[in-house]
Amino acid sequence: MSGGGVFTDILAAAGRIFEVMVEGHWETVGMLFDSLGKGTMRINRNAYGNMGGGGSLRGSSPEVSGYAVPTKAVESKFAK
Repeated sequence: MSGGGVFTDILAAAGRIFEVMVEGHWETVGMLFDSLGKGTMRINRNAYGNMGGGGSLRGSSPEVSGYAVPTKAVESKFAK
């Protein structure tokens, strides 16, 4: 503190604390928007393969070769 009195020193310290809090707040908001943008691009690449530089769909379902066949009779599951 560069002198001047107690109140001046208190106000200078409060100003520095406020400045650090504001800078931290904007850094957090910036990181939030950055991760939100990256997540949105990942969703778009998965949903629309050619969007955002992706060449193919990631996470798409394989081709279905037939229908699922139950391993046991349905009646046996609900029999009393």
